Amino acid sequence: MCGFACLIEPGRSFSTALLAQIDRDLFHRGPDSGGQIDEAGAAMIFRRLSIMDPTPGSDQPMTDADRDVTMVYNGEIYNFRPLRTELEQAGIRFRTQGDSEVILRGYAHWGEGVFERLEGMFTIGILDRRKGRFLAARDPLGIKPLYLLRRGKLTAVASEIRPLTRLVPAEIDPVALPELLTFHWAAGRISNYKNIERMPGGTLVSVDLQTGEATERRFCDPLDTLTVPRTMTAEQAHEAIEASLQAHLMSDVGYALQLSGGVDSSLLTALACSSTDTRLSSYAVQVSDSQFDEGRYRAPLVDRFGLDHLEDPMDGIRFADRLPQAIASMEGPVPHGGCVALHALCDKIGRDHKVVLTGEGADEMFGGYLRYQVSAKLRRHEMIDRAYPGFLPMPDIWPFKSTRRLRGLDHAAYSSVYGDYEGMRALFPDILPPAPGAREVASARFAEFRDRLFAVDQTAYLESLLVRQDKMSMAGSVEARVPFVHMPLLKVVNAMPHAVRAPGGVTKPVLKSLAERHLGRDLVHRRKVGLLLPYDRWIQDGTALGRFLTLLEEPGAKIRDLADGKRLDATLAAVRSGKSGRVEDLFKLINLELWMRSVRSDTVTA
Repeated sequence: MCGFACLIEPGRSFSTALLAQIDRDLFHRGPDSGGQIDEAGAAMIFRRLSIMDPTPGSDQPMTDADRDVTMVYNGEIYNFRPLRTELEQAGIRFRTQGDSEVILRGYAHWGEGVFERLEGMFTIGILDRRKGRFLAARDPLGIKPLYLLRRGKLTAVASEIRPLTRLVPAEIDPVALPELLTFHWAAGRISNYKNIERMPGGTLVSVDLQTGEATERRFCDPLDTLTVPRTMTAEQAHEAIEASLQAHLMSDVGYALQLSGGVDSSLLTALACSSTDTRLSSYAVQVSDSQFDEGRYRAPLVDRFGLDHLEDPMDGIRFADRLPQAIASMEGPVPHGGCVALHALCDKIGRDHKVVLTGEGADEMFGGYLRYQVSAKLRRHEMIDRAYPGFLPMPDIWPFKSTRRLRGLDHAAYSSVYGDYEGMRALFPDILPPAPGAREVASARFAEFRDRLFAVDQTAYLESLLVRQDKMSMAGSVEARVPFVHMPLLKVVNAMPHAVRAPGGVTKPVLKSLAERHLGRDLVHRRKVGLLLPYDRWIQDGTALGRFLTLLEEPGAKIRDLADGKRLDATLAAVRSGKSGRVEDLFKLINLELWMRSVRSDTVTA
């Protein structure tokens, strides 16, 4: 796990000051070592967190013997050993023991075809002097972030946004604001900043080193896995889960576990502990309000598996103290309050470990949300998240004010898709449209409604979780691995019949049946809690989240340039008096206000 930036512009020499600043911007992603390539028209800046083959031989940028090709790479390739064997059988020799060199040698042997062979999480930059091109690639599921800037003949990519703001001013993209207000997250290419894009997963960008012309193509679309015959069984899915976990255990520096106490992380813990005789370390956020904490579910697991367990307490004051730091690391509003707790937790993990395994992504792979249970009703109403346009036809007008229960559709399912859109639109009538994402779609890619749900969850929503996990963990110099988000596993679970994967009545039945074998029924079949936080209490506390309410009340507040001021004041007054339950909306506004105040356009170093 590392961080890098690549700058390509024919004829340009990039300043030493610029490269040094970008190196500082990325330092937290790779404090173990760093390196640069600086030549006419091209620069590559790299920071390394040494995990596989932690020797100087695997430092980057990595260049072949002929000095024709130089590569930088962030991530882990879990099938690098069989790929290495295949290359060795073709007569290729290696000088290191890590996965980085396999990519470099694989590119020399297979060309662009190497990207389709890689299984894991990765972003890659390749400077190919012999062919006169630069290539940038991102893993199909978007586990590792990569940002793209194109301006004139300049193309730049980076693991984070901040290095790119050394090339162009950091300016808020107004296109992102409706998405942020509605969903906490802007999906697709929107990075929240003008001129800077989030490069889509499974995408390859190629730049001509002579002309600067850039082209883009998709080398893998994970949603193709939803178009195959549905022949896979639950037992095959169980085998795929266990195989993915085994692949994710590879490490030359060990690993820790992120144990919330929920089914996903508990199953992960059970499988990891059964795979080693070494005592493992686990970490958890301990929410100060016991009503929201899953400690009672963690404790038996800690005892049963003999874990070296550490709990990081999170109360309202510490949450408020940490919020601005989490926003800075996220490079935008945090998509969930859990980001703040995760940011603090990874600080603790990073003191003793470089790798942590998490249960992120299991809900999106196996149908862990209420909307899957009521998908038949959702289908009749054609409701779904607009964050992934092109998949889900939606009505032009939705009568939000007519009822809280729409023809039998439980409000909990309704809210799980949209949240309190009506309330947010009342505050921001000039920004938010009359209905969330009302649009005409010529044809939906997937006829089965549950396929559309999985398509949205496995792309737009899942990416928000993955980027959150990456940025919060890397702020503490920790590599987060997500065994439930793995292309070989996705190919199996998306080929299961819906009657097996999402039959209704219970969420994640396939995953839970495996968990029963390792954990027992009592731990598996219980009410889902998740990382919930007592916003209502914290926002009433002037020493906690309540300290930020004055920011929204100031005449110069950024949010007041967007909101209906009278309605905002009324909402603030109601929350202060305890008469309103819309505290999560206010957290969203505090979050957005803090981020907008932090954006500065004077960051350019070039």
